[in-house]
Amino acid sequence: MAGFPLASVVDLALAVIVVELVLIALARRRGGSLALLPTVLSGLGLLLALRTGLAGADPRLTLAALSFGGLAHVADLVLRLRRDSAAG
Repeated sequence: MAGFPLASVVDLALAVIVVELVLIALARRRGGSLALLPTVLSGLGLLLALRTGLAGADPRLTLAALSFGGLAHVADLVLRLRRDSAAG
């Protein structure tokens, strides 16, 4: 991938996440579950933090994106642990 900027790869990954979020929303409208939402949102937070870092944005923006991703990750873990304890 010589000559292909990392920022472009991150932008592509962010676009894929946007598509995932749209698909989750459509599935939800049809009675589907939101179980994947925290997982996708935690990845979104990490990618946004990476993107802001690559762009040289204000570090507070990067910290905000990391915090968002971390909170989404904690929510994902809590939901998984609740599901596991309810199933077993």
